[in-house]
Amino acid sequence: MAKKIYLSPSNQYSNSYAAGGTNEMAQCDKIAAATATALKRCGFEVKVGKSGDTMQNRCSESDSFGADIHMPIHTNAYNGKVTGGTRIFCLNSNGKSACDKVLKYLGAISPGTGDSVKYETGLYEINSPKALTVYVECEFHDTTTGANWIINNVSKIGEAICHGLCDYFGVTYKTDSTSSGSSSSSSTGTSSSFKSYIVRITPSDGVNIRKGAGTNYAVVGAIPKGGAYTIVEEKTGAGANKWGKLKSGAGWIALDYTEKIK
Repeated sequence: MAKKIYLSPSNQYSNSYAAGGTNEMAQCDKIAAATATALKRCGFEVKVGKSGDTMQNRCSESDSFGADIHMPIHTNAYNGKVTGGTRIFCLNSNGKSACDKVLKYLGAISPGTGDSVKYETGLYEINSPKALTVYVECEFHDTTTGANWIINNVSKIGEAICHGLCDYFGVTYKTDSTSSGSSSSSSTGTSSSFKSYIVRITPSDGVNIRKGAGTNYAVVGAIPKGGAYTIVEEKTGAGANKWGKLKSGAGWIALDYTEKIK
C-alpha cells in the first residue's frame, strides 16, 4: 500500500521576501506543488492543503486522509542578515529519522550553512496531527541570497524533499526524465567533463553573487568571508580572470577572491 504524505504549505502571505516581490505563502504553495509531483511520480499518495487554509483545517484533513507523514512547508526568516540554511523540526525522536533523511538532500542544496534537525514541542502542526510531522523550513527568505535561491529552485527543493522521504520509506527515488535540468548541460550550465570543487571566500568583506559570469551582470546577493561553497561550472567574464557557478543555483562569484580547498 502506498504511503500517504500530507503537504501543508505556509499560509503566511504577510511574510515578504527580500527579493522577487513575492511572499512565503506564494512560494510555499509552489514548493508543495513541486513536492507533490515528485512524490506521486515515486508512488506516494499525496494530498496538498488548500492555499491559505488554517492550520486547524489542515490537521483535521491530514488525519482524515490517514497521512503517514504530515509535512508543513515553510521558509524562514531571522534578521535580514543570515542566510541560515535548512531547518527541520519534529516532536521527538520518533520523527528524527525522517527529518534526517530530508535534511540530507535539502540541506545539501540550500545556500545557508546552519542546517539542523531539532525537537520542537510548541508548534500546532507538530503537536496536533496523528501522523509524524516533518516540519520543513526550506531556507531564509529575508536575505537576497536566500530569497533568490528559493524562487529559482522550486523544483529542486521539491525533488530533494521527495528524495529524503523515499529514503526514509525505502522507496526507489525516480528522477524526472522529462524536465531534467539537473542532467542537461544547457539547463544547468554544467558539463559532464567538469569536476565540481569547493572554494573558501577570502576577502574580509566577502564577495558578491551575480546573475551571470561578469561584473556586467546584476548583483543578486553576497556571501561572507570564510564560507565554503561548491563550484559546478567555470567561465571567463568581465571584472575577474575566472567566474564560478554556485551549486545552489544562487548565481556566480569571482573565483579570484577564493581559495580552492577540495
